[in-house]
Amino acid sequence: MKKKVYLNIKFLLFSSLLLVLAGCTSIIGPNDSNIESNSCDYKKIDEKIKDDNDTILWAIKGGSKARNCLDYQKSNDFFDKAEISYKETVDKDSTVKNILESSVSILVNNNANEYEGNTYEKVMLNTYKALNFASLNDPQNARVEFNRALDRQRRAKEYFIDEIKDKKEELSSKNQETEAKDFVYKEYDSLLNDFKAYPNFVNPFVNYIAGIYFLLEGDGIKARDLLKESYEMNPLNEQIKSDFELSQKYLSSFKNSKENYAWIIYENGEGMIKDEIRINIPLFIFTNNVIYTGIALPKIIERSTSYAYLEVNNKKTTEISNMDRVIKTEFKKKFPKVLSEAIANTISKTVAQKQLNDKSPLGGFLSFLYQNLTNRADIRSWSDLPKNFQSLRLKLNEKVIDIKNNQGKIIKEILIPKGKNALIYVKSQNVGNEIIHEILF
Repeated sequence: MKKKVYLNIKFLLFSSLLLVLAGCTSIIGPNDSNIESNSCDYKKIDEKIKDDNDTILWAIKGGSKARNCLDYQKSNDFFDKAEISYKETVDKDSTVKNILESSVSILVNNNANEYEGNTYEKVMLNTYKALNFASLNDPQNARVEFNRALDRQRRAKEYFIDEIKDKKEELSSKNQETEAKDFVYKEYDSLLNDFKAYPNFVNPFVNYIAGIYFLLEGDGIKARDLLKESYEMNPLNEQIKSDFELSQKYLSSFKNSKENYAWIIYENGEGMIKDEIRINIPLFIFTNNVIYTGIALPKIIERSTSYAYLEVNNKKTTEISNMDRVIKTEFKKKFPKVLSEAIANTISKTVAQKQLNDKSPLGGFLSFLYQNLTNRADIRSWSDLPKNFQSLRLKLNEKVIDIKNNQGKIIKEILIPKGKNALIYVKSQNVGNEIIHEILF
């Protein structure tokens, strides 16, 4: 009798521990990590970063928030914190660190690890830093940040080729994992294959906006090379073609031109974010005598656009890059690694559930409870990125230009001094919410 009571106490304590552990595995979903977009109070973000609570995620969101508030220096301060954290926690990968993170992913879930971000996020971080420096009239640092963004894209291809190869070989080396992999891929196939990917993890917008910036700064050769790269990815895009041809015309220096131009860059809508999908796995793949087993995986979901286009002088903006495609490209390439970790997590917990259930039904139930509560996908991401990027170039014949939405309503009148070129950057996540950055050259 005493032994039975003792065992029950042990199980109650174990159950309490499971609930505590489960409480520590709360995930940061799209709504949990959102920050009031209309407020320019950074107190909450500063506190999160100070507490070392997913520094990278909060810092990049803080950078977006400050940029929306036209506080360019504060925006770059946040982005700098994210970059420092990237270098300290992500770029300095070590065998011990990787083993520890893998163990945590298997025993709990990947949400318990520090958020490491995605390559497209790192690229956009440096792109926004460059645009912030441009707004601060600091061309030297703007050039540095554009070059960093471009360099990140170049290095991404080499990294992913090795990473993906290793994970695919690992998945095919174990029978249980191969069976589970095949089952999940069948369930997941439509989510992974319903889009056209961009090549080699390159975001055409980054090359394009860097090319426009270097053209306006008078570096015609670099501008031509970058716009050529963007045009090769979008050979049917008339806007990129036109800008590429303009850069060829002014290889010596655009600043010597007697003509003045304005570029309207439009950041449209809300880009894809992650959500969770749970797939029930047939028990015979793993073992019998368990209550339940399943796998939790991230999926990407589309969000809405804002205005379909902007209009100036009867000319409409044209899409330069689809951010959703960029996000999908990396998501698909990373999926073998995500799947490998999720299957390892499911196998370890299912086997533990079976072993505990063999000893005691209560032990098996508590193990099932733990597995169910910690069966969570990592759906953290930078939710402030747009759905697509658009552009329009016009020759300046008048001092005032009227930027209209797709319904013909003026959303901004902008005065451009005579003899100046301009880069007008418009961000609109949803209708009626426009943020405009004006940069004169």
